[in-house]
Amino acid sequence: MNRKLLSRSILHTLTRSKLRCFLMSIGIVLGVAALVVARAMGAGAEEKMLDSISRMFSASSLMISARGMMGASHTGPITTLEIADIEALAAEIDEIIAWDPMQVISGQDVSAQGQVRQMAVYGISHQAETVWNRGVTAGEFLSEEDVRSAARVALIGTKAAAALFGDEDPVGRQIHAGSVPLQVIGVLEPYGIDPHGEDRDHEIQVPITTLMRRMKKVEHIFAAKLVIDDPEQAEETADRVTAILRQRHALAKDERNDFAVTTPALVREMVKRANRVLQVFLPAAAGVALLVAAIVIATVMLMSVRERIPEVGLRKAVGATDRQISWQFFSEAVTITLISALAGLGLGLTVITVASRRFQIPMALTAETVILSLLAAAIVGVLAGLLPARRAARLDPVAALK
Repeated sequence: MNRKLLSRSILHTLTRSKLRCFLMSIGIVLGVAALVVARAMGAGAEEKMLDSISRMFSASSLMISARGMMGASHTGPITTLEIADIEALAAEIDEIIAWDPMQVISGQDVSAQGQVRQMAVYGISHQAETVWNRGVTAGEFLSEEDVRSAARVALIGTKAAAALFGDEDPVGRQIHAGSVPLQVIGVLEPYGIDPHGEDRDHEIQVPITTLMRRMKKVEHIFAAKLVIDDPEQAEETADRVTAILRQRHALAKDERNDFAVTTPALVREMVKRANRVLQVFLPAAAGVALLVAAIVIATVMLMSVRERIPEVGLRKAVGATDRQISWQFFSEAVTITLISALAGLGLGLTVITVASRRFQIPMALTAETVILSLLAAAIVGVLAGLLPARRAARLDPVAALK
């Protein structure tokens, strides 16, 4: 059979059996689209996560957070970490060049001009601009005097400012966080979503003493970030931090730490684990969809062989060889698969475009993803077409024509 005649026969079969072709193609379309979206999402999420983590946690950073001790029951907040602990660390460890304690109120009602929004309120120090590498685009940052005096002042995120003041300049205006009046002295630089999924542009920041004394009325902090002068000494500095805090907290030798020290090496390991999920398990799920599609195609093609037994018998009777019969059914399966793969690429690109705009996640269709998707679809088509093609080629023409 020449190529022109084969192409015409395949086209005729596809147009004649629309429902059958749809059933065979839907799995490929969804599988390829899922593979494309999974890889794009994985790459985009990795880029976003690495960018966010690099801003939050550089190679010269250590994070200290409070946590419960093994065997202890903690139904309320953990109160083992205090600002005095961080001050002691900074006094004893020369490598620490800056530090910022943290406390937070999540879901606080913040109001201004009749508008009320729920947002996070973070307590920070005057060193936060250096420690977190985030300043202000308008107004001024917190001063050391603001922190010392527990001043009623606040920095506001760009989205929080828009929600409360619209297009008006918020600097110098008054807001209320709960019942506490605060004067906005600065607008924070845009940040975006942090690794915990929180929108850091929809928040306000106040002096940590203001939050602890006037708003939350606590003496403890939940975390602190340290900046050290030599990234190569991060692990050694973390060991010294651990030893000093254990001594200050009077922990026995067999007692677990009531705090956690996060180092750059630990952060890198966490990123690796997250990437493993994004780069392996999501595409694997798409691979399962393609495998199911292969089974569906093979099943439908076998049904097609049974339905077309008279046609196969007639073609063999007039001289068609086993190879020609096999090649026709194989070509039909592969053609349907490749057409479906192109449709899946189109669907995947549409989903990527919509998702990237809606969720502000960098997602892109790369040449590697296109090649991998088409290759996966081609393999599916080959595997799905082999058995039906062999079955059709082995039909006895005499029995087929009865």
